Amino acid sequence: MPRMVDLNVTTYWWIAGDAGIANPDAVSAAVLTAAKNISAYVVSSTSVGPTSSDTVSEKGITDTSNAIVPIIGNYEGSLVLFRDFTAGVATANDPLTTIGATSGLVGWIVKRVGQGSAAAAAAAQKVDVYKFMTDVPVKSGGQGDGYIKVTVPLLAQGTFRVETTLAA
Repeated sequence: MPRMVDLNVTTYWWIAGDAGIANPDAVSAAVLTAAKNISAYVVSSTSVGPTSSDTVSEKGITDTSNAIVPIIGNYEGSLVLFRDFTAGVATANDPLTTIGATSGLVGWIVKRVGQGSAAAAAAAQKVDVYKFMTDVPVKSGGQGDGYIKVTVPLLAQGTFRVETTLAA
């Protein structure tokens, strides 16, 4: 059975704007090449992915047990990111610069598992695509608990795809 160690095999891209991805079913590798690869800043406690669907009980009159039917898919996210400073000043790569320091910013997270973040996006690769709005970023500092970080709560905006294939 082939296996892969979960070490440097996940890539996250941030694409700003509601129209940053025109079609979540056909994201092009070119869009990701132009996007901000935030992988080097993502902390392992980050969580972006689907959650349990909303359901209803919908059984027929001849069914002898309950039937539970999924009706609406759900997803969630929270980015935990290392901050990037030079001489105490946030750089152009700092998450509060690249993603934003305010709430209400709409954008897309594209997640690829199976290749390191240095590997270029290419057609036929599988990715997960999520549309989010940022909530107020929560900065850390002063607790002596490791590197300075920021947590960006992500609010689902109604569109996600799992295992969609990148277009050329």
